Amino acid sequence: MNFPPQLQQKIEKWASSQGISAEQFVLQAIAEKIDTLSQQVTEEHTQQNSEMTNVLPLNQPNIYRKEGILVVEAELPETFDVNVFIDELREERIQDQIT
Repeated sequence: MNFPPQLQQKIEKWASSQGISAEQFVLQAIAEKIDTLSQQVTEEHTQQNSEMTNVLPLNQPNIYRKEGILVVEAELPETFDVNVFIDELREERIQDQIT
């Protein structure tokens, strides 16, 4: 890698003080930075999930796959009509096949 001369000197100095090559030093530094960022993202994700748990309603849909089919278990609105829904899906499928 091409680093500015001043940075290259610092890398070589620190690498030498640790008894490793400059390349090993850079790789370790990058690995440490990635680990730090990964931990931060994990902590933020955990915190967001914790906050979301307090905001979302308790009746969340249960989503899973069964025999290759995506299944969503959730309460339907009282006004939901399965037959109308199926008719709409059929109509959409017909329109997709026509075009």
